[in-house]
Amino acid sequence: MTLFRNSFFSQNKEFLFLFAVCLSIFIFNISLEYKNFLEFKQSKHHFIEDAILLQSSTKMNSKNKQYFVLKIKNKEFSFYTTTYKDLNLSKNQHLSLRIITKNLSFKDYLSKKFYVPSYDLKPLQIKAQNAFISYFLNQHKNTKIKEFYGALFFALDISSELRRDINHYGIAHLIAISGYHIGLLFTLTFFILAPLYGFFQKRYFPYRNLKFDLSLIIFILLLVYAYFIGFVPSFIRSLIMAFFGFYLLMKNIKIFSFLTLFISVCIAISLYPKLLFSVGFLFSVLGVFYIFLYIHHFSKYFNTFTNIILLNFWTFFAMTLPVLYFFPLISYQQILGVFLSMIFVFFYPCVLFLHLIGFGGILDEILLIFLNFKLTATEIHLNFWIFLVYILSALLSIRFAILALFCVFSNLIAFIWIAI
Repeated sequence: MTLFRNSFFSQNKEFLFLFAVCLSIFIFNISLEYKNFLEFKQSKHHFIEDAILLQSSTKMNSKNKQYFVLKIKNKEFSFYTTTYKDLNLSKNQHLSLRIITKNLSFKDYLSKKFYVPSYDLKPLQIKAQNAFISYFLNQHKNTKIKEFYGALFFALDISSELRRDINHYGIAHLIAISGYHIGLLFTLTFFILAPLYGFFQKRYFPYRNLKFDLSLIIFILLLVYAYFIGFVPSFIRSLIMAFFGFYLLMKNIKIFSFLTLFISVCIAISLYPKLLFSVGFLFSVLGVFYIFLYIHHFSKYFNTFTNIILLNFWTFFAMTLPVLYFFPLISYQQILGVFLSMIFVFFYPCVLFLHLIGFGGILDEILLIFLNFKLTATEIHLNFWIFLVYILSALLSIRFAILALFCVFSNLIAFIWIAI
């Protein structure tokens, strides 16, 4: 526990107690999921009454016959299936179908993302999209731009084409709703509500703490937002950590510690076991870990402004290898992501305001040119053991600053590889 001597746990037993609580909740939720899994498997040809088509792509089999790969989502999970019938389906089309659950494993069911064969697929009448989402997205004519803002504000799925565009810039962390957005939304909402709340507080309830009250109100709004977008894994982790950080702040306890992150992860996984299989959740945790690693070793040597600049470069290079393991695209263009992360602090509230007043399409042409711009890219496929060694080395670097520097700057090899 020497690494965490400045944390809020003064005794090991307090840490063990909280860990035991998380473990108990995790076991309970896993047991509940397994019970649901067994019930789900009882029907070997499970009927899904109403689902939504998220993506559709055309493929060719070994006999040069065309088939369609569909990504479908219902209230409980999302899954991939295939069909040889061209039903002329469109994105967000509502469907009914039967899926064959015979070969579905508990691991796949728990992840809430899997592949299953299907049949009797029928398009249903298209239901009206949520009015609030429609208000935002109907301000754009271009499909790609609609997808961009749908992902940015509502965590909607994007096409493989837009995903490639985003990966070329290395800005997936900006598009996927996570802690970055929580920080911006919290700050923006706080400064909007503070003058209004302060006016009433000074006159009618001066005994109340403005910062505390507004923080609780904003957290409630963020919970509503989390429900609205479907409890996105990266957002859930960030929100739990924000709640936890707020509690520590109220207790005047150190927030930026690895133990804070660890406990936040334990709480998140115990409540939502599916996060164990979420790549987005993993990236979210690693991103915060590397931020804490920089603060832990190097923030004391520089002023605030310099730390902000260096932290953006540090986190970008630290995340290069983990991202490459799952998404093997690498390009010099991704270095622009460092600067785009800084610009995003102004871009996000700006486009949010423009959408709220009905002028969200003003930047569409510029954004489309930006997304279509491409520099040369290549693919680097990493062995699992390289990825594992890197993660273990990063954990050891909590103790050794020199190892932290080595881990992060070893990511430069990927960019050198492009030139070879």
